[in-house]
Amino acid sequence: MDSIVKQTYTNLEIILVDDGSPDGCPQICDEYAAKDKRIVVIHKENGGLSDARNAGLDICKGEYISFVDSDDWVSENYIEVMLNIAIKENADISICNHNFVHNDGSKKNIIFEERTYTKKEALKKIILQQTLPWGASWGKIYKRKIFNKYKFPVGIIHEDDYTSYKFIYEADKIVCIDKTLYNYFQRSDSISKLDTTYDFTEVRKNQLTFLLENKEYELAELTAINLCWHYLNSYCAKKEDGKKNFLHFFSQLKKIPSYHTTKRLCLYPLGAFPSIYPIYKKTFFKIKQFFLSSR
Repeated sequence: MDSIVKQTYTNLEIILVDDGSPDGCPQICDEYAAKDKRIVVIHKENGGLSDARNAGLDICKGEYISFVDSDDWVSENYIEVMLNIAIKENADISICNHNFVHNDGSKKNIIFEERTYTKKEALKKIILQQTLPWGASWGKIYKRKIFNKYKFPVGIIHEDDYTSYKFIYEADKIVCIDKTLYNYFQRSDSISKLDTTYDFTEVRKNQLTFLLENKEYELAELTAINLCWHYLNSYCAKKEDGKKNFLHFFSQLKKIPSYHTTKRLCLYPLGAFPSIYPIYKKTFFKIKQFFLSSR
């Protein structure tokens, strides 16, 4: 909290969401609010991170919005720098470099190339999973309009994976700056770390459906290739519904005009004859990388 109230840009509305915390957080939030009239506190029953963010979005009044998770902290000029570059570039979203901070105090600095992106260029970064912050909600400043259509999904772990591409799609221009302003604390006992049931296939399915609905066929093709990799692993590992999901995946490909028949034929034998998959796993990976790099 100290890193937020000490921001060099002072015209802030600071919303603290007490998501039914059983420790001393409710009292700490109220103490901060008593000292700083910019702070608004929401006390609510526990609903998870998505529900807490949505609660803040429901009452916020500012033209720009940023999220800072409870374990994280930002540089004192975080808002000032990010807001200035957003205004200067007329960007809908601005993104900064960040540190991954571990329990032992060690840091790993993640650096972006300083440049602007169109929504399609940014979406490609998410689809290809090129650095975490493209798919995270923190470390960014958004124009308020970004959240007019979509909110965070309640009751889902890794909620950012289900929404980041939708928020990016609502933006016309995204700017990245080569300044490390956000510190992301990686707790070893966090929910996302302890969750061993997480299946990224579901995220890919949602991405593919979303892109097809919006007729973004080139991006849908990239998602389809990655989804094929997930489905093949599931199918050949004989997981429940693996074959059903894989065949449904091929029916989805028909909706992508740019996904040429020759590419479907290249991938189909591996799905039709899963027993040969272990032999061709490395080959398919090379095929996948070729298709992705050629887009």
